[in-house]
Amino acid sequence: MKVNIQENFVKLLDLKNKLIGNFSNYQFKDFGKSMFIASKSGTIGANVILKKNKIVIVGNFPTIGGRILFAFCIVLFGIIIPFVIYLAVFQSKFSKFEKELGAVVQKEFGINK
Repeated sequence: MKVNIQENFVKLLDLKNKLIGNFSNYQFKDFGKSMFIASKSGTIGANVILKKNKIVIVGNFPTIGGRILFAFCIVLFGIIIPFVIYLAVFQSKFSKFEKELGAVVQKEFGINK
């Protein structure tokens, strides 16, 4: 999910604090200068990336171990089987979590186009 913002208007710490205030039951971990990871559970999370004029929220596994395990499954079983499992089990949960975070980000920082 992409949320358009005014250029250089939002600071990463402000964005993170606003999400922590709205979702106190979720975990938020820094991951670089312009990104942090929001975790709903051990398997459902999202990367929140702050760019110059937009905020990008991408559903993903919240732990490095989960990402490595998924990549290992792709190498071990090929592309089709892990992809079907990903679509059946995780895609809808990631999408729902993206929209949940994106609604707050859009409300607080977004600009209408």
